[in-house]
Amino acid sequence: MKKQKVLLAAVSRTPIGKLGGKLSRVAPAKLGAHVLKAAIRRAGIEHLSWIDVIAFGHTLQSFFEPNTARFSAFNEAHLPASIEAYTIQEQCASGMKAAQSVYDRIASGEAELGIAVGVESMSLAPLIIPGQHRYSEVSKQALKRFKKLKLFGPLPFFGLAESGLGPLALARDPEALNMIKTAQIVADLMDVSRPEADRFALLSQQRALSHRQRLALEIDAMVVAGVGLVSEDEHPRFTDLNALAALKDQAGTGVVTAGNASGMGDGASALVMCTESMAEKLGLTPLAEIVDFHFSGRHARSMGLGPVNAVTGLLTKQGLSINDIDYFELNEAFAAQAVACLKRLGIPVEKVNHNGGGISLSHPLGMSGARIIGAAAYEMQVDPSINTAICTLCVGGGIGGAALLVRYRN
Repeated sequence: MKKQKVLLAAVSRTPIGKLGGKLSRVAPAKLGAHVLKAAIRRAGIEHLSWIDVIAFGHTLQSFFEPNTARFSAFNEAHLPASIEAYTIQEQCASGMKAAQSVYDRIASGEAELGIAVGVESMSLAPLIIPGQHRYSEVSKQALKRFKKLKLFGPLPFFGLAESGLGPLALARDPEALNMIKTAQIVADLMDVSRPEADRFALLSQQRALSHRQRLALEIDAMVVAGVGLVSEDEHPRFTDLNALAALKDQAGTGVVTAGNASGMGDGASALVMCTESMAEKLGLTPLAEIVDFHFSGRHARSMGLGPVNAVTGLLTKQGLSINDIDYFELNEAFAAQAVACLKRLGIPVEKVNHNGGGISLSHPLGMSGARIIGAAAYEMQVDPSINTAICTLCVGGGIGGAALLVRYRN
């Protein structure tokens, strides 16, 4: 069967709120519903029955919103119940993996129109009590006083709860959760210094602050109860090299600081994808063509170099070289990690993240993989010299993901 061409028809994202900021009380399903409705409006989809599939990437999932995609599409956005909606979790790659899933459905001819969403509320990461604790001596003693708490077996003592961002038992392990240590490992491997990392972080902040009008093209503002209209990203900040150099390093790393690492935040991004015939039916000019995806693994301790594997594999599949690519969106998990990838791949910083990245905009885990695809597509719209773009990110656990976009020509 001939592979269908997959077009990016429309993009919408929320402003990105900082941890505990303006979007901190907005549930993930509501963030997702906002961009779903906005993206449908931007694509001019008059008949919702045309939508074949909706895939969400969401890292910090909770059964308060079971199957975030379905809960968001049906319960919050009130889309037709006939639309399949499912949720994917692949750490930082969740949003990109959702995009690949919809891409595969359309490329194979199984669907004509689909929407991928990346979403995260890091502010609302649930408190979690590991199931093993329900049988601990602490729980047994506490439950002697609360004998009615027997639903689903004995419930553990609430004081044992940990953040859904990750259990303390794994927090020091760079093969599991300690991403700070992995950034230092990569910095050591690629000889990235603290001044290099700080200069990259400053550039990210400067680009985001000076290109707010460009970023506004992607954003659909939200009205938040008790807050008002939220229309701009909350995380970018004014700083300088002296202020960055004065920050204490984290976890004894020497290079990684709060100033040159990505922030935690809240937000959602939606990508409408379709076939050429559906684009004609909708009467729209696509933002870009999505050509391919590639994911690959490496050791978890050097997960920050995941983009090197993913980009190299993607270029090999397509018979391209790094010099064939005009623009890159590289998610900035850490400045040290981003600089290391640029060094290893031989990419000049002038071709990367024109409008900031994870350091300045922050890195809502499930959102970022979808956000960078939308960002690259809009950069192609404003810069006619960009005909090819790669979006890539590293992923906790030792994975790299990459997507290739080209300028659409009918």
